Amino acid sequence: MAPIPNGPYGIAKRNEQFLTLQEEKAPAVVLPPTGQPGEQEWHVEGLPNGNVTIRNLRQETFLSFDGVPEVNKMLRGSSQATEWQLRQSAEPRMFHIVVPGGPVDGVELTVDLSLLRIFPPMTALRPLEPTNIGQAWMFEFHE
Repeated sequence: MAPIPNGPYGIAKRNEQFLTLQEEKAPAVVLPPTGQPGEQEWHVEGLPNGNVTIRNLRQETFLSFDGVPEVNKMLRGSSQATEWQLRQSAEPRMFHIVVPGGPVDGVELTVDLSLLRIFPPMTALRPLEPTNIGQAWMFEFHE
């Protein structure tokens, strides 16, 4: 069972920076509210195994990455659904978005900001630090 109900969400860091997909297969970036309908809205769908898929409402593509998961791999939109595990953080409604299936090269990978200091900030797979609330995302249900 997924930890949140299926439906549309804004997915944000604590500083009101929202997970954004501006084009179908573009890199997933983090921006303040853009006012573009759907590009910062994601449909979270729970799967029978407890994982979720995260699909952008405007582009109709899934939060994903190319090839195999590895540290610093960039996230982007994909027509292929990717499974994620939502793990409750220390704060309510805030979750780590984790690659399911356990450690890769000894570390678990989570969706976080890329280390590249460019604008707009990109997202990438980073080693999970379960106690780092800065790695967690707030899921705001949209009616």
